[in-house]
Formats: sequence, C-alpha cells, structure tokens
Amino acid sequence: MEGATSLAQNFKAMLSPLYIFLFVCMALTAISEFGPNQWVTIILSSSGAEPMIILALTTGLMAVARYFGGPVVGKMGQTGVLLISAILATIGIYMFSTVTGPMAYVAAVIFAIGISYFWPVMVGAVAQRVPLSSALGMSVIGGVGMFSTAIFQPIIGSWIDNAMEDNRAAGLAGDALELAAGQDTLEKMIAFPAILIVLFTILFFWQKNTKQETVVGANH
Repeated sequence: MEGATSLAQNFKAMLSPLYIFLFVCMALTAISEFGPNQWVTIILSSSGAEPMIILALTTGLMAVARYFGGPVVGKMGQTGVLLISAILATIGIYMFSTVTGPMAYVAAVIFAIGISYFWPVMVGAVAQRVPLSSALGMSVIGGVGMFSTAIFQPIIGSWIDNAMEDNRAAGLAGDALELAAGQDTLEKMIAFPAILIVLFTILFFWQKNTKQETVVGANH
C-alpha cells in the first residue's frame, strides 16, 4: 500500500508544470548534444578539418568538464549552467555551420563545453526541483533524451538529403557539395539550443520567483 502511494506521488509530481517543462527541455538538450555530434565529423571531413581530432576534442573536453561539474554547478547554479551551456552550444553549432579548416577545432572546443553539462544537470534538476518524482522521474527524463534522439535523427537526415539536392541543383559536386549540404543542415540545428536559451531564461526567472514566494510565505 505504501509502495502504491509512493508511486502515485511520483506520477502526480511528473504531471506538475515544472516537470513537464523540464521534460521538453530534456528533449531539446539531448538533440542539441547528439544531433550535431552524430553528423559533424562526417560533414567537416570535407572542410579540411580532421574528423578524428574534432571527435577527440569533443569527447575529451566533455569528460574533463563533467569531472569538474560539481564545483561549476555549485558556483553558478543549475539554471545558470544550463543557460550558459545553451549559449555556448548555439555559438559552437553556428561556427560549425560557417567555418572551415583549423577554425573547426575552435568550434569543437566551444561546442563541447556547451553540451558537457546538459545531460547530468538536467537529471540533477529533476532530482532537486521535482524530488517527489523520485528515481522514476529521473529515469523517464533520461528516456526522453534517448527517445528524442531517435525521433530527430531521421529529420536531420532528411535535412541533409534536401540540402544535397538543392546544392547539387546549384551546380556543386564532390567535397564542395558535401560541405555545403552539411553546413546548411548544421545551420538548421542551431534552432535546438537557440530555443533552449529562451526556455532556460524562463526557467531562471520562474525559479527565482518561486524562491521569493517561498521566503515570503515562510516569513508570514
């Protein structure tokens, strides 16, 4: 009976506006991370950059950044980290869509730092801000991230196919075609973290107002 009550509390918490908001954010953070990661090395292999170096830079920096994640989140707060991450991810993907050669490595550094904290901080935000959702809520958020990737990857693939057709019709071929089509697709992917900048700004003020209301209520 106690287990049933606990499960009912979990589901009730997962129907709260805050959890649903984080649910949507998780879908976008996951595709902001995995969408470009899936395609960028393939795309930039035609730009004069070395795909394996870009992959090593991205994964290596993510590992280092996550190792020091605790102090960073402690200093800036969850929402602050998420907002800055979205800004950096947007800049990184924008650079991927415009630069070639060695500048692609700079883009990889900015992008890697931007996406490093998305997944762990989102799960941590659910644990801290919607605690009654418990382990079930965190598991569902993680599942949303994986499901989002499965949903969006075919869409990104269709963007690449369409861009290939458009650029081929414009007379491009070979590496020039691959690069132009890839960068056109990356330009569309900017929308994912750009939307997150708006959402995390909303979350920042939403949670700030909630804290103020809690303090006022406690004082009364």
